[in-house]
Amino acid sequence: MSDTVQDLRDRIAELEEEIRQLRADIAPTDDTFAGILTRQQVALLKSIRNRNVASYEYIDQVLAGQGNFGRGDGEETEKLRSKVSIYNLRQRLKPYGIRIRTWRGIGYYLDDENKAKLKQLMEKKDENYPF
Repeated sequence: MSDTVQDLRDRIAELEEEIRQLRADIAPTDDTFAGILTRQQVALLKSIRNRNVASYEYIDQVLAGQGNFGRGDGEETEKLRSKVSIYNLRQRLKPYGIRIRTWRGIGYYLDDENKAKLKQLMEKKDENYPF
């Protein structure tokens, strides 16, 4: 019986860590992307950047934490919302050479090259650069 209790405690600890990561991903951000990305897009970008692969389910959770969309609920709407949100984020990042990749059936990720480009953009202080 104590094994069951310990298993439950371990699972609770895992879930608490997952909640902590989700909260970190949807927390308000600084002005690094002001005028370029929406708050939702910043949360998406952070969630993809901070993981090896951001699963579809994880992306759905991040988007669900970004407010009420008011355009319907349901599984199909959730899937479409995620795809549209990723598409829009990709379009915003395209001029800067950053490409979000898809691991078909798994989720989204940034390879090392694109992570480096993103880091460089975030550190750039040039007034001609919008970041």
